[in-house]
Amino acid sequence: MAHPWHAYLGVGEHRGGVDWHLRLVGILEVVRAGTLERHNVGSRKARTLVAMLGARQGRVVGVDHIVEELWGTAPPRQPEANVATLVSRLRARFGRRLIIGGRSGYRLGDTARVDLYEAAAQVGEAEARLRAGQPASGLRAAEHVLDLLGGGPALADHPIADWAEEARTLQAGLLRRAWHAAAEGALHTGNPARAQVLAETAITVDPLDEVAYRMLMRACAAAGEPARAIMTYQRLRGTLATELGTDPAPATRDLHVAILRANALTTPA
Repeated sequence: MAHPWHAYLGVGEHRGGVDWHLRLVGILEVVRAGTLERHNVGSRKARTLVAMLGARQGRVVGVDHIVEELWGTAPPRQPEANVATLVSRLRARFGRRLIIGGRSGYRLGDTARVDLYEAAAQVGEAEARLRAGQPASGLRAAEHVLDLLGGGPALADHPIADWAEEARTLQAGLLRRAWHAAAEGALHTGNPARAQVLAETAITVDPLDEVAYRMLMRACAAAGEPARAIMTYQRLRGTLATELGTDPAPATRDLHVAILRANALTTPA
C-alpha cells in the first residue's frame, strides 16, 4: 500500500509548473515531482535553509534571519556572501527556480509545493464540499489531509526554532479542522462509528475542543447510544469548569437538551 505522501505527490504525473515537493511533516524530504526520487539536500545548513523557506512558503525570509538561524552568535566574516554561496549550491542541485531572491532575502520558488500548504488547500476544499452538501467527497478530502499530516510533528529535526514552531502550530490547526470535517462527513454518510473515532481523537489532542465534543455527542446519538452522548456532555462540562471556570456554549447545551428529550420520547414509561 502506498504511503499517503506518495499519493499526494501524484507519482507518474508531473503537475504543470511543479518541479519539487517538500515534505515538512516529520523530517524534511525533497522529492522530484511525478516520482518517488528523494534527493539529498546536502549539509545541515542547506537542509535548514530549505526548511525555513518551505515553512514560510511564498514569503521572503530576510538574510539577517537566515544568518542568525544558521550561525547563531558566531556568524562568518561575510555572512551575506556565505548565504548566497549556499543558495547557489542549492540552485545547482535543484534548479534556479527552487529559490528566488538575492542578498536582501530569499523565498521558495513558485514551482515547489509544500505538504503543509497543500493540506491547507485540501482542508478548505473539504469544508467547502460539506457546505455544498457533498459529504462523501468532503470526507475523502479531509481524510487525505489526516493521512498527509499524520506523520509526526512538522520539522521534527528543528525542535526549538520559532519558525519551525509556527509550522507545527499550522499543522495542529489543520489537523483539528480535518478531524472536524471528517467527523461531519462520516456522520452525513451514515458512519457514526467513524465519526466517534475522529471526534475522540480531536478531544484527546485538545480536551477543550468543544466542537469535537458536539461531534461526539451527535455521533453517539446517531449510533443509538444516547447515554454515552449525555456522559460526553457531562465530561465536557466538568473539564470546562475545572480548566476555565466556564459552562458549555449555548449550542452544546441545546444539543444536550435535544438528546435528553429524544431519549425521553423513546424510553418506555
